Amino acid sequence: MGASSPSPDEARLVARAKAGDRAAFATLYRTYAPLLFAHVLVPILGDRDDAHDCLRETFLAAHRALPEYTWRDGGIFPWLRTLAKNKARDHLRAAGRRARLRGAFAVELEALGGKADSVAELELQRARLREQIEQILATLHPRYATVLRLRLLEERSREECAAALEIKVGTLDVVLFRACQAFRKACEAADRTLQADLRSVVP
Repeated sequence: MGASSPSPDEARLVARAKAGDRAAFATLYRTYAPLLFAHVLVPILGDRDDAHDCLRETFLAAHRALPEYTWRDGGIFPWLRTLAKNKARDHLRAAGRRARLRGAFAVELEALGGKADSVAELELQRARLREQIEQILATLHPRYATVLRLRLLEERSREECAAALEIKVGTLDVVLFRACQAFRKACEAADRTLQADLRSVVP
């Protein structure tokens, strides 16, 4: 699926923002910040507070780099998305064990989802990704599937997850770690199955 072309108004808006128009930059923020937050940062980081921090850092970086930005046919969204992903990955590298665990899970989700080059594609991709996630979760031990849904998809607190599973918070971390390992193996198995299916139909 090809990327949809941005409107001429967006090109003019970006040009004004590059020239230092603060109102134009604010409009870009209002347009794309919610999408970057909900569809890029929260899925990677698994924590809304961390996502808010990275969103702020993303737009600070965008403001600094915008004078050197070169307009492309796909619009500014792919550039902003790349900045946001880089900020999220920087955060994960600097964070502790639980953040690294969420990051490993996010890598699997990103591999499932692929790349979107427009806002419309991103929305469609998210729906397809959720369906794929549910298919893989259905192959896991129910306890593993539950902890992944609660902690990493629904963003429940550790305490809430532990209470739902009727275990201690310390035990939750162990279960979550094993669940992520099981999810990764299931993703790898699904990929091998897909490749085998393709070999059977493609000469």
